[in-house]
Amino acid sequence: MTGAIRARRGRGVEVQPEFTLVGEDTVIGSTRWLDRDGETHERFQVITFRDGRITDMQGCKSRREAERFARGS
Repeated sequence: MTGAIRARRGRGVEVQPEFTLVGEDTVIGSTRWLDRDGETHERFQVITFRDGRITDMQGCKSRREAERFARGS
């Protein structure tokens, strides 16, 4: 692990988070980043709130999967 951290030193990871309100208490969060090989990765999370607190968080492989999960929750 230490070697991997040293190898990345000076090369920050460019992370682009985005949040979309899809219901009264549901948000789809997406995170996109570029790895050191120049490949783009993207992950999605459906976050459900109740009384100002996170009550559920579901990871999804695609925005479409996240949207389907959000409609069903």
